[in-house]
Amino acid sequence: MKGADMAIHFDVVRDGRHFSARPDNGRTFPIAARVRFLNRRTGVERFGLSNDSGFFGSPEAGKKRFMGKDYEDVHGFWSAFIEPTAICEGQSFISLNTYDRARFTFGFGQFAAHVPDGDFIVWFRDMLQRPEVLDYFPNLEVRGGRIVKIEADRVVAMEDENSTEKLQLYLNPTLDDVEDAEVIAAAKLIHWTTNHSEARLLQVQHMINTARRLVKEADRRLGLDGRSADLCCIVMDVRHHGRAGFDELQRALLAGDPFDALLQVGAESEPERCKNLKTALRTRRADLAQKTWSRASGDFI
Repeated sequence: MKGADMAIHFDVVRDGRHFSARPDNGRTFPIAARVRFLNRRTGVERFGLSNDSGFFGSPEAGKKRFMGKDYEDVHGFWSAFIEPTAICEGQSFISLNTYDRARFTFGFGQFAAHVPDGDFIVWFRDMLQRPEVLDYFPNLEVRGGRIVKIEADRVVAMEDENSTEKLQLYLNPTLDDVEDAEVIAAAKLIHWTTNHSEARLLQVQHMINTARRLVKEADRRLGLDGRSADLCCIVMDVRHHGRAGFDELQRALLAGDPFDALLQVGAESEPERCKNLKTALRTRRADLAQKTWSRASGDFI
């Protein structure tokens, strides 16, 4: 196992349904609360961790919020473009949820571990190639572009183009309760993100990469060339969240007031998300609307 003796050791601290962690006998820091999730359609009950309660997240998560203005020197307009979606996803660099079908989601874009080659996987591969990895995940590395686990003389593939199941189980063994392994995986990512600004910058870069990919994909399907960025922002949010398909988006874009129509896409099943997006755009729409999507340049101009 590479560098195992260098890794930070995390002790799990439980106080009722609240979990914290103590790194190498250092200062204890909060992780999340145990939450129950009931799928009303199937009746299946799940348990996991969440620090994402309320519009802006829990107090601890709220202290580590993504703000577009903090990154405009590096990423320009794109840092403002992703901010409304970030707000809807908790807006915190350390947002955490481990109770739903994704099994493990993290960050202000709620990157989800269950999607092969998805946002979490692509981001985590880059995290595992940072020098601090020896402090946090010394038994994981990237080989041949894939995440693997090193077990003595054995190399175990944790994800491929078809499945991320082994990585999901590594991060969160079951949905029946909260296990120590689940708390420790969360503690490592929270501690890493909190204590290394480069890790936060990488998260921003990956969320922008995701947004750019989704806008380009939507342009191919919907014809967004020349559309204002406020409309593109809603389209991107719908696709990132996964609450509706291209047919519904196309109908909204053809409406007399496409902005209001787009805000209603998916509202029947996700009313709170649509309400939060509308609120986030209320003070940001005017600035976003100054830019339009250019297919030729693959950017907003």
